[in-house]
Amino acid sequence: MAAAAVAAALPFTGVSVYVGTLVYYVAYYLALGQAWNMMSGLTGYVSFAHGALAGIGAYAAVMAINRGSPIALALVAGVAATAFASLVIGVTSLRLRGTAFTFATLFFQELLLLGVRKLPAAGGAAGTTLQEILPTSLPHVLMVLTAAAATIAFALVRRSRTGVRLLAIKGDEDAAAAVGIDATRLKIVVFCASAALCGLAGGIHALFVASLHPESVFSVDTSIVALAVPLIGGVETALGPVVGAILYVGLREILQIAAPSLHLVIVGLLILLVTLFLRDGIVGAARRLLRRRRTYRAALETAR
Repeated sequence: MAAAAVAAALPFTGVSVYVGTLVYYVAYYLALGQAWNMMSGLTGYVSFAHGALAGIGAYAAVMAINRGSPIALALVAGVAATAFASLVIGVTSLRLRGTAFTFATLFFQELLLLGVRKLPAAGGAAGTTLQEILPTSLPHVLMVLTAAAATIAFALVRRSRTGVRLLAIKGDEDAAAAVGIDATRLKIVVFCASAALCGLAGGIHALFVASLHPESVFSVDTSIVALAVPLIGGVETALGPVVGAILYVGLREILQIAAPSLHLVIVGLLILLVTLFLRDGIVGAARRLLRRRRTYRAALETAR
């Protein structure tokens, strides 16, 4: 929480816009990563829809503000729209398993892109622009607080009975159902909660960028980043997406200078390497190393 307070206060300390922007994007991708971690990390159902869910929140918030709604109400509208969309996705696709569910979320992402392009109220293919001028400190503070709240929410869910049930579904869904766990209902509930976080982050991000275009807002790139952040840092952990978001934003800044066209390719290779050699991510590998070191020290003390 101390780190979140410091990060939220950066716009008021005279720090450069560049540093503030980097911190903002770490918070944004952390919020999306924790939302993905809550759903896919705990259930094993790999989703490629989280970027699109954030896009729904972004469009709903901007459209509400442009129609005269206060910012708080507009963000609530973004969360509600995203939760409703996730309910539709969940009811129709969470009965599927494995790659079938993953492809269903990809289909949803593309369907949303096509739909928004044809929606006059959302500006069609030209997109839409926020008509109210806001200080950049507002979305910065809101995004940092959202990222912190998402991290705390994940930690609480992970340690709760719900988290145990979700991990049981991930381990063996049929066995979980055999002991009385309503897997489909639980997956839909956690998917809606995960989507609500995405909708809030997307709505705040819309305040930051101010201009929305369907191709960028509903790009699969954002969904890939939401997946990459916890995979690199470590799924099933609250700290993993924090590490993953910091590493991703740092790597992206380096690649924008060294190899801008190879950004996602290199991120994909990084995910592959982590999956092959660090199956539980960087945080998991670090914890294993610490446990081995403690065991080694204990053995030395015993030998003495």
